[in-house]
Amino acid sequence: MVLRGKGPTLVGVLWFETILCMLVLALRIYTRTVIRRSLGWDDLLLIITLILMVVFSALCTAAAQYGMGVHAGVLSVEETTHGMLLLLIGQSVISIAMGLSKTAVVAFLMRIVVKKWHKAFLWFWNISIMSLSILLAVAVFAQCTPVQSIWDSQVPSNGCSLNLAVIATVMCAWSAVLDFVLAIFPWLALWNLNMKKKEKYTICISLSLGIFAGICGIIRTTGLNALTQSTDYLYATTDSVIWTMSELTTSVICVSIPALRPLYRSIRGSNSSNDASDYNNLPAYGKGSTRCSTKPTYAMDAITTTTVRGKEFDDESSGSGRNEEDTDTRHILQESRPDSTAIYRVNEVTVSYEYRRPGDGLTGDNMPSVPVKARQHI
Repeated sequence: MVLRGKGPTLVGVLWFETILCMLVLALRIYTRTVIRRSLGWDDLLLIITLILMVVFSALCTAAAQYGMGVHAGVLSVEETTHGMLLLLIGQSVISIAMGLSKTAVVAFLMRIVVKKWHKAFLWFWNISIMSLSILLAVAVFAQCTPVQSIWDSQVPSNGCSLNLAVIATVMCAWSAVLDFVLAIFPWLALWNLNMKKKEKYTICISLSLGIFAGICGIIRTTGLNALTQSTDYLYATTDSVIWTMSELTTSVICVSIPALRPLYRSIRGSNSSNDASDYNNLPAYGKGSTRCSTKPTYAMDAITTTTVRGKEFDDESSGSGRNEEDTDTRHILQESRPDSTAIYRVNEVTVSYEYRRPGDGLTGDNMPSVPVKARQHI
C-alpha cells in the first residue's frame, strides 16, 4: 500500500532513529565485548530496548500502510480496524521499551555511585518508571470490554474501566521528569568521587544530554489529548508517536556515549584498562573508601609478582626450612629482555605477618615474622 498523509514522515523518522540506535549500540557492544571483554546489565537492557524499537517501527510502518497519519474520513472501516490494532500493539511495545531505556541509565549509574541514599534514590525511580510502563502496556488492551471494541468500531463496547489518556499522561510526564533527574543527578552524585576528571566529565555531560529527551517527553505529553479522539485516532496520534521515538533514541544515545570512550582511546592508540566504562572492574569510587576491586587494573602493561623472604615451614617430618630469593620478572614483559636498556618503574611493598602452627609454643612477640614483598615491574 502507498503511504499517505503523514505516513512517509512517520516511517522515515522512525526507521532513521532506529538505525541510528543500531549503529550506536553496535559500537557499544563491540567496545564492551572486544575491548573491555565484559558486559553489564545496562548493555542487556539496551539490547532488549533496541529489539522493541525495531518491532515498534515495523508495527507503525504496517499501520501507516493501512492509513496511520491519514484522517479517518478517507479510510475504510477495514483500514481503520487493522491500522488501530497494529498501532495499539506498538504502543504496548514502546511503553516497555521506554521503561527499559530509563532502567539502563539507572543500571549504569548504580555501578558508579557509592552512597546508600544515592542507590536508594535510583532504585525508587527505577521501580516507579517500570511499574508505570507495565501498567500502560497492560491498560492499552485492558481499558475496555470486550477488547475487540477498542480497535473495531463494529463491535459494541460494554464500557471502559480504565482511562488510557490519564494513565498515559501520568507515565509520560513521569518519564519526562526522570529524563531531567538523570541529566542533573550525575553532577551531584559523581562530582566529589575520586575518578579521573575526563571520565567524570564524559559521564556527566553525556547524561546531561538527556535534557533533550525530557523536552521530547514534554512535547509528547502535551499531545496526549489525541488519545481521546477515537474518531480520528490514527491521524491524531502520529505526532505523539514521533516524539516518543525521539525521546527513546536520545536516551539510548546518551547512556551509550560513556561506554564508547575506550573505543575512542583505542582509535587514538592510548587505550587504558583502567576506565570508568569497565563496569565489572570498577573500583569503589568515593572519598575515604576502603573497598577495592578484586581484579586490579593498571594503566600500562604490567606484571605483578609476589615473593616470600624468610623462613618457610615445611612438614614436621622434614624439620627444615628454605629461603625464597627475589625474582626478576622483567623478561615476562612483552618486547623486553632481561638485559634491556629500557626504563622500568619498580613498586615494592613489604608486608610482615605472623604465622602460627599448632604446637610450636610461640605466642605474641615470640612468633616469627615472615615478610612478603610484592614487586611490580612496568
